[in-house]
Amino acid sequence: MTAASAGDTGGPDAMTHDAIAHYLVSAFPQVFTAHAIELTAADGGTATLTLTPGEQHLRPGGVISGPTLMMLADAAAYAALLSVSAAAKMAVTSNLNISFLRGAPAGGAIVQHATVVKRGRRLSVIVCEAETAEGTLIAHTTTTYAMPAA
Repeated sequence: MTAASAGDTGGPDAMTHDAIAHYLVSAFPQVFTAHAIELTAADGGTATLTLTPGEQHLRPGGVISGPTLMMLADAAAYAALLSVSAAAKMAVTSNLNISFLRGAPAGGAIVQHATVVKRGRRLSVIVCEAETAEGTLIAHTTTTYAMPAA
């Protein structure tokens, strides 16, 4: 999958990986600190987050819960947007559509990849894929963000 436009770094206001990681932890500690989520990559309209799941992330049957996977996809989509524009700090999720493809058992990391496929003035669309540490695809998400007014 390719970013919104090949090599799109988003211009002079794009945030770096380190700036995004610091911002996410400071602005959303209830997500990034409390849930052991780490931003492992972010650049040019893409981002990767890794979740080390704990008991709070499981549903009955010992698999990662749907709300956990939705939270992870939304967070990765937001990080991908920040990698093209700091103005996206004020963007809000307007739609999130997730398909759960298979259950992910507890005990291993969950890796969430996000790619901005359309960066617009009013709406931006990001595609996310969650997989196990072994590379098994477990969820596919399309997220739309309403962009802040200029």
